[in-house]
Amino acid sequence: MAFSFRESWLARQLRTPLVMLLTLPAGIAFALWAMAPILALLERGYLDNPYAILGFSFDPDTARNVLAVVAGGAITALSLTYSLVLVVFTLAAGNIGPRLLKRFTSEPVNQVTAGIFGGTFLYCLGVMAFIEPGFAPTFATLGAGVLALVSVLQLIYFVRHVSTSVMIDDEIAQIAKRLTAALEAHRESYQKLDEKLSVDSFDADLKAPRGGYVGQCDEVQLITVAAAAGVVVKLTVAPGEFVLEGDVIATVSKSVDEETEEKLLDLLAIDSARSAEREIEFSIDLLVEIALRALSPGVNDAYTAIAAADSLSAALSDVAGLEAAPTGRCDEAGDPRLIVPGLAFDQLTARAFHPLRRASANNVLVAQAIARALTRMYLSGNEAARETVKQHADLLREELSKANHLAVDVQSIDDLLPRDARAKPSDDDEAKP
Repeated sequence: MAFSFRESWLARQLRTPLVMLLTLPAGIAFALWAMAPILALLERGYLDNPYAILGFSFDPDTARNVLAVVAGGAITALSLTYSLVLVVFTLAAGNIGPRLLKRFTSEPVNQVTAGIFGGTFLYCLGVMAFIEPGFAPTFATLGAGVLALVSVLQLIYFVRHVSTSVMIDDEIAQIAKRLTAALEAHRESYQKLDEKLSVDSFDADLKAPRGGYVGQCDEVQLITVAAAAGVVVKLTVAPGEFVLEGDVIATVSKSVDEETEEKLLDLLAIDSARSAEREIEFSIDLLVEIALRALSPGVNDAYTAIAAADSLSAALSDVAGLEAAPTGRCDEAGDPRLIVPGLAFDQLTARAFHPLRRASANNVLVAQAIARALTRMYLSGNEAARETVKQHADLLREELSKANHLAVDVQSIDDLLPRDARAKPSDDDEAKP
C-alpha cells in the first residue's frame, strides 16, 4: 500500500486550526521581515546613489517617519481586523451554530490578511534598524509604501469576504459540499471485505487508555503495524463517539504482545473535545444543528431549515444505495488489515431526518421540505433505500397527526411524498362519492 500524505498523522496535524494559524500567517510575516535587511544591505553595498535611479531619496528623518506611520497603521489594522472577525463570527455563532468559530483560524483569507499586516509591521521595524545618520535605505522605505498599498487592497477584500462568509445560505452550501466530497471519498477509500475477510472472531480487545472522544486514527501507520504483527484490527467505535477509560475501542484478530498493543493504541486518538475529522457525521450534525437552531422560537427561520433539509437530501441521494457491509483497507499484499464501522444509508438518513422531523411537527413549510427531500432520496435509491424512505414518510405523517394540523395542510404534505409512500385511503374515504 503506497504511503499517502493526505491520510498520515502529520498531514492531519498540519490541517488543524492552531497549526495553520501559526504556520501560514507566521510564514508570511517572517518572510516580509526577512526582506528588510536584504534590501537595506543591498542598497548599502551596491546602490550608493538611489537618487540617480529614482530621481529622489529619503533622508533619515523622513524615512523613519514614513516607516513609523506604516508600521503603526499595519498593527492597528491587524487588531481591528481580528476584532471585526470575532464580533461578526460571534453574532453568526449565536444564530447559526457555535462551531462556526473554528473557521476563524482555518480560513485562508483570514490567515493571509493576518500575515500581511503582521509582516508589514515587522518589515518596517526591520528597515528602521538600518537607518543611520547620513544613510536611509530608500528602496527599502519604498518597499514599506508598496506593502501599505497591498495591505489596503487586502483589507478591502477581507471586509468583503467576512461579510459574505457569514451568510447562512452560503454556509449551508459549503457544508453540503464538504459532506458530498466526504461521502465520495469514503466510497473510494474503503472497499468491501466480504470476500477477502476470513477472520471468524476477534479475541483481543484494545481498551481506551483514557476517556474522551475517539478521533481519526492514523490508518497508514496502523495498517503497517497490523501487517507486521500479522493481525486484523477492527474498530468497534466510530470516530466522534465518546468513550470512558477502559471501554473497548477496537478488537484484534489474535492476541499481540504488549509493545504492539501500545503501538496500536497510540495510533487510535482519544481527544478531549469533539473534532471535525469525521467529516461525514460532523457535517450532518452541523446541518441538523443549523436547522434546529433556525426552528427554535427565538429564531423562527423556516427557510434556513428548508435549505438544510434540501442540502441533506442532495448529499444523501448520492449514497442512497449504500449498505452497512464490512469495509476497510488492505496492505500491500492485498490482505485485510483494518475494518472500520460501515456507513449505511438508513443510518445516515436516521441521523439527519429524525431530529428534523420532530422539530418540524408544528411547521408546515419545513414539513413540506422534508417530504420533498424524502422524495428525492426515494427516486435515487434502490429497493432497500425506498423502504427506508417509506418508514420516514410514515413517521412524518404520524408526527403531523399529533400536531392537529388542518386536513388540507396534511394532504399537501402527503402529496409531496412518493406515490408508494403516501397514506392509503381509508374505507370511509373510498365510500365517499
